[in-house]
Amino acid sequence: MESKRQTVLVTGANGYIGNAVAKAFNRAGWKTYGLIRRDEDAPDLRQNEIYPVIGTPKDIVLESSLQDLVFDVVVSNTEDWSNYEAHFEDVKSMLVELGKRKLDQTGKRLLVLFSSGCKDYGMTERHGDPSLVAHTESSPLNVLRILEPRAVNVASLLEETTARESKLPFDMTALRPTNVYGYGSSFYGALFSFMEKGAAENDALKVFADPNNIMHSAHVDDCADAYVALAEHPQRDEVSGQAFNISNARYETAGEILQVLAKSYGATIEYQPQTRGSSMSGVIEALLQYTQWVSSEKIRRVTGWKEKRPLFVDGIEEYRLAYEAAVAAKHQGTLKIRSTLDGPSDLFNRWSKE
Repeated sequence: MESKRQTVLVTGANGYIGNAVAKAFNRAGWKTYGLIRRDEDAPDLRQNEIYPVIGTPKDIVLESSLQDLVFDVVVSNTEDWSNYEAHFEDVKSMLVELGKRKLDQTGKRLLVLFSSGCKDYGMTERHGDPSLVAHTESSPLNVLRILEPRAVNVASLLEETTARESKLPFDMTALRPTNVYGYGSSFYGALFSFMEKGAAENDALKVFADPNNIMHSAHVDDCADAYVALAEHPQRDEVSGQAFNISNARYETAGEILQVLAKSYGATIEYQPQTRGSSMSGVIEALLQYTQWVSSEKIRRVTGWKEKRPLFVDGIEEYRLAYEAAVAAKHQGTLKIRSTLDGPSDLFNRWSKE
């Protein structure tokens, strides 16, 4: 007789990280459900042996056909920046309902893995600066204004779950990944487009950023495996009520990354003295001007997780190969980010507190 499998619900399972997380849980043997908003995203989940659930967090609570679903773990990956607070309350209501179901039917507490991001801590100094120190989970939150709703709400919910008088029916772990790359490469894909454009124009690419800026990242599959490692950790009290950073063991610099990209595309880089008011597109400006070193020693020590994929600079050719295939296949997320290169924006300034 087949033993009962662990079950997981991944919200935002069509998103860049959420999709990778859902597939990682499936590979690890979990019965995996993915919450998505659109029917057209369901085939990808089905092809990867993941059960699609069409709807929103509010539907999980209200829809009668979904009220029999019980999970061991829920991964929260959805965000609605047009109305973050209202969406967050819908997510919280869903977690409370699923936590109650889990307790009522099994007598055990649901584990919630809630995604935030390493930008919750703000920026560090640059590579080579004598005062450079890595951000750890004990670093104070110094979040950029544009990301404040997520950082504040996730930290507040984590604190609420650990309060002595807490009535929440679930345990929670907060995850703070760095930027991620691989496949369509998310925002790192814009770097390929930036180089492609420069090579096509046969002119030096003007870069308004310090080459010593730190660009810390992780492959999206390694990031997803970190979620599984936390979910499968045998000592719940070592992960619940905690935050964990996810990053490669070492960081790269803007200079390192641009050097290997320029070599791959046959392009030339020209660093400009000023770093503000540049003509670089917003997403490139934000990537290259943001500097942050993030320690992931805690998750390595607690769970034994470690990355398997090469650094971005070491695997540049296969990452370029995958990105170009995603563009050719008209992958929605990849094309959306690629479109940000059409003109300059004030993205970095909106990120900044200054």
